Amino acid sequence: MRFMKKISTMLVVAALMCSTMMLGACGNSAGGDTQQGSTSQDGGKKEYKVTVKDAFGTPYTSGVIVQFLKDGAEHAMQVCDENGVAKKELDAGDYTVTLKFTDDASAYYYIEEGLTLSADKTELDVILSKNVGKESTLLYAQGNECDAYAVSTGCTHVNLVEGERNYFLFTPTEAGTYEFSIADDAKATIGYYGAPHFVQENSAAEVTDNKFVISIKDSMISTDATAGTSVYVIGIDAESGTKECVLGINRTGDPQWSLEDEPWTIYQSTITINPFTLPEGTELEDFDITAESYDVVYNEFDGYYHLGSEDGPLVYVRLTTDSPYIACFKNILDRSGVTKYFFDENGEFVKKESYSECLLKYIECADENEGVYPLTEDLKYIIQSRGEYVGWWDAQSKDFIFKDQLGNPIAGLNTEIAWLFMCCYEVQ
Repeated sequence: MRFMKKISTMLVVAALMCSTMMLGACGNSAGGDTQQGSTSQDGGKKEYKVTVKDAFGTPYTSGVIVQFLKDGAEHAMQVCDENGVAKKELDAGDYTVTLKFTDDASAYYYIEEGLTLSADKTELDVILSKNVGKESTLLYAQGNECDAYAVSTGCTHVNLVEGERNYFLFTPTEAGTYEFSIADDAKATIGYYGAPHFVQENSAAEVTDNKFVISIKDSMISTDATAGTSVYVIGIDAESGTKECVLGINRTGDPQWSLEDEPWTIYQSTITINPFTLPEGTELEDFDITAESYDVVYNEFDGYYHLGSEDGPLVYVRLTTDSPYIACFKNILDRSGVTKYFFDENGEFVKKESYSECLLKYIECADENEGVYPLTEDLKYIIQSRGEYVGWWDAQSKDFIFKDQLGNPIAGLNTEIAWLFMCCYEVQ
């Protein structure tokens, strides 16, 4: 009986031990499942990834350090790589992200709120912009004084006065094609308004989808402090309630080719130009460009054109006094230049010819009082070339000049002799 009791006691103990082992095994199994659900298989580590980029998706590739804070204290940090990415393997948990910079932190802007990571959220994008400078330049736009702030390439966070046009100044350091835009979420409109010395009322560039492009040539950029680099005025019209936005300036490539990039062929005078004085008492009369014809004859001995015959009255060009239809050559040169572009029969560009330099020599030698010089082969060629190119006597051209006071074309214009409108002749 005692033996049987001993056996019974052993069986109970064994049963209790088995029950305990089973409970323990069940407990370990449950604990293992919970732990694996919140951590990785390497013992509670997670790889956290932070990407720092601007509002247009371009990564910040240097100068940015990502800080991982835990319970308000720095837990780790990582420098952004060439893709603007900072990766760090950390204990699984909750982290707050902030940014540090290798240069002045006040030069940057980003929204610090909401930059959090967790075991379930291991990746985060941070949108970073430059801060606009605090110093301003005074502009005069449409009769008002306005403050304009300097901006550079990249993305710049700018403050806006709502309901007004806000001005910014871009000074390029490299020639190229530049795209100007504002972030899609901004309730504002961008435009290009010229230069600081002349701020235009309307955009000088075509704006599409709140973007415009400017091609900036090498000639617009100077390393000489006395010459200066062109400055471009950017305007942003802010809608009511809009107090900030991100302005993007992106160099997209080299300057766009244009005819202005081609070198000039400088027209050279065919004769020696000497100072000329009109004989005292000479009366001058303008040509009637509605006449049937004029016989203008070249005299190869004196190098001038005469009316009617080689020995007839001299024909003159008004170089410093206005003609009845257009300003004199001197006034034209003061405003722009006298040039012509040549194209072949297929419309392909051939050359650009400048007559300004030659005209300046003639102007310097013109009669001081009447401002005329005898008509030479040079002057005839220049008048005819320029006139045909810009359409001075083409009624379909915007530069057609033969109109009456009401703006109507002059009746009876003889286009065969219209080039004589800048000329006059001696009355004998």
